[in-house]
Amino acid sequence: MSFDQIIDRNTYPTLKWRKSQLMEHFGNDEVLPFWVADMDFLAPDVVIDSLRKRVEHGIFGYEYKEERYFDAFVRWYEHRHQWAIGLEHIKFCPSVLNAIAILINQHSEEGDGVIVQPPVFFEFRSAIRSNHRRRIKNPLKVVDGKYQMDFEDLEAKAADPNTKIMIICNPHNPVGRVWTRDELARAGEICRRHNVFVISDEIHGDIVYKPHRYTPIASISEELAHHSATCLSPAKTFNIAGAVDAMAVIANKQYRQQFHDFAHRYQINKTNVFTSAAIEAAYSQGGEWLDELLAYLQSNVDFLRTYLHDNLSQVKLIEPEGTYLVWINFESLGLSTKRLAQFLAQKAGLALNPGYWFGREGAGYARMNIACPQSLLQEAMFRLSYAVRNHL
Repeated sequence: MSFDQIIDRNTYPTLKWRKSQLMEHFGNDEVLPFWVADMDFLAPDVVIDSLRKRVEHGIFGYEYKEERYFDAFVRWYEHRHQWAIGLEHIKFCPSVLNAIAILINQHSEEGDGVIVQPPVFFEFRSAIRSNHRRRIKNPLKVVDGKYQMDFEDLEAKAADPNTKIMIICNPHNPVGRVWTRDELARAGEICRRHNVFVISDEIHGDIVYKPHRYTPIASISEELAHHSATCLSPAKTFNIAGAVDAMAVIANKQYRQQFHDFAHRYQINKTNVFTSAAIEAAYSQGGEWLDELLAYLQSNVDFLRTYLHDNLSQVKLIEPEGTYLVWINFESLGLSTKRLAQFLAQKAGLALNPGYWFGREGAGYARMNIACPQSLLQEAMFRLSYAVRNHL
């Protein structure tokens, strides 16, 4: 397919492009949107064809997930990431955030602490608060322009007996780190030693740039697999977030049964016929499309890096190792947190996620979604350059 194709997304009420949404969040409905984490690309043809075939059958009654559905999911992770997932370890729920909220509820009590690593995906904060837990910050630190985990601080936070959970974002949204095996093993060992349960959000695991490599945390050791739960979904990989389930991979039999019982109690384990058709097709036949996507995303990263270097040297790209969400440092513009957000939306005409959405540690930064035709990325950079030259 051509990833350069411009597609009108306002045919349906998309969060990313709808003018009412842009006005609500940015105070300007003419901004060019790079904020919501989905892609402006068509889903793979194999997914579209599978959904079309399912629609044409015309009967959409109750179904169950066939063995080939599970096989496609397991083969994908074994082939692309060398992770052998036991079929019995897989549990389903509507979304990754849904899985995280359930796991928080099951592995802690009200008032307990949940460790996060800001600047980090803002919905983690919502899941923690809605379950009446306390957010414990283990902020990432920047060393020579690269984000790293602060293991000494993590050790201290995990040692508190009232801290029961750590949420790891792997790869990390928004800073773009793809945590190495050694980093994950060290964090996991700290948590295991202090009896802190690990919830790993790995929804972006397929979007990784060479030479970096995604390591599923549960693949590191049997001990860590039994002290963690991994949350997965093809939503980001194949741009089908509005049409799919999520999977919680839980090796520990007791914890898996608890998750199963919760899903059964609240009836969130039903099969959606279109979700099944999309996921099976994506995992069984979508590899070639993903390889082409990764090459295109890499070209967008290359364009952005070169443009900023040549035209906006005061704006710094934090080199992404994974995800299609890039983290940009605007601190050299000398704007306060609020003024930077206003400048980007009102003067540059761009809808970027303000860095402070991800915690105060993100002040001075913004997140930009580059999963779009490169012509849109070029227009964004022209707008930003003009605004910096004429409005600062």
